[in-house]
Amino acid sequence: MPISDKTEEVRRLGMGRLLSDLSGKMGTKAAKGNEDPMKILVHSTHDTALAGLCNSLDVYDEKWPAFTASITFELFRKEDSNEINRGSTWQTIISPFRRPNSPEHYVRMRYQNRNLVLPICSEDGKHLAGSPEFCTLAAFRERVQELTPVDWDAECVPSGRT
Repeated sequence: MPISDKTEEVRRLGMGRLLSDLSGKMGTKAAKGNEDPMKILVHSTHDTALAGLCNSLDVYDEKWPAFTASITFELFRKEDSNEINRGSTWQTIISPFRRPNSPEHYVRMRYQNRNLVLPICSEDGKHLAGSPEFCTLAAFRERVQELTPVDWDAECVPSGRT
């Protein structure tokens, strides 16, 4: 029986570790901000991995990646507009006593310089309002966690074998 490349098992074993590493590094950057020195992370891979990565996130267009194809994951931070635009004098006076809101973080996936809308982020609240290509970091990390093998070696054993 052939194994379909659309199964969760294939997605987990094929791309789970890579996505987990990426998600973890984005989570660290979001938590630490400028205290985390990482500005860019580059992985080099083959067309098979690019197709697998797109497939794992349900954005594969069934066309084989072209020579020099690339995928980019970008992390964005949106500051609370109240923190950016402290309008009144009263707000300025009390601002040192207010607890600042945490910034929101978003992930954007680009393939061949095109923004991709990840189906996992299509629901309201899982993307930036009005910009579905900006997936919330929380929604992205939730899906990546589902795709991350807990015990890669054990999950890699073919069914029925030990």
